[in-house]
Amino acid sequence: MASLQYITDKKGHKKAVIIPIKEWEKYQKALNLLEAKQKSEAPVFTKKEVLTSLKEAVEEVKLYREGKIELQTADNFLKELKQEGYLLKS
Repeated sequence: MASLQYITDKKGHKKAVIIPIKEWEKYQKALNLLEAKQKSEAPVFTKKEVLTSLKEAVEEVKLYREGKIELQTADNFLKELKQEGYLLKS
């Protein structure tokens, strides 16, 4: 791991980090590869699909507020997004 330097405010809270340029270049390269991969794998939706999904989401919120359904947890939602390929699996 690189030798990191931190910039702190007057209270000692970390506000920024300084890393050696070689490490920065390595992280930039990895980030660029990851972004390119995400773009190539990103699903494309039609306007109709987006509007249908939004309509379904609004209906679910309405049913939840009426006490007719339970909503899934954020963790389960993120797992579902990963399973369906919308998020990268860690």
